[in-house]
Amino acid sequence: MSQTQILLYNFKDEDRLHQIRRYLNRHRISVRMVQQPEYLESLGFLFEIPGFSKNPVFNLGKNFQEEMMVLKDFSSEQLDEFLAFFKENGLLPVNLKAMLTPVTVHWDSLKLHDELMKEHTEMYSHK
Repeated sequence: MSQTQILLYNFKDEDRLHQIRRYLNRHRISVRMVQQPEYLESLGFLFEIPGFSKNPVFNLGKNFQEEMMVLKDFSSEQLDEFLAFFKENGLLPVNLKAMLTPVTVHWDSLKLHDELMKEHTEMYSHK
């Protein structure tokens, strides 16, 4: 069975990050904090999936500030428990989140961020 993993972006609140990391460690979920210079790498490369190589293009300042997370190989039960953990601990939810898919595995973090922002805006602009 492949390793359950998560990519985290822009978690600036140390206490919040500590609580999230403690939960993930307790559940043996591998965590990678993604930094801005890595935003042009494919998600497949960031998750160290065989067959994905480093992008030779250097990220010259493309950035985003929002928290984002990408989950790999979470069962629906694991996902439900992880999301419930935020509620139970009074942590604000992460608005930009995605499961790794056969399509998104080829995307870089900027493309995923843009798509999630679009979806989030569409979802909340119809209220």
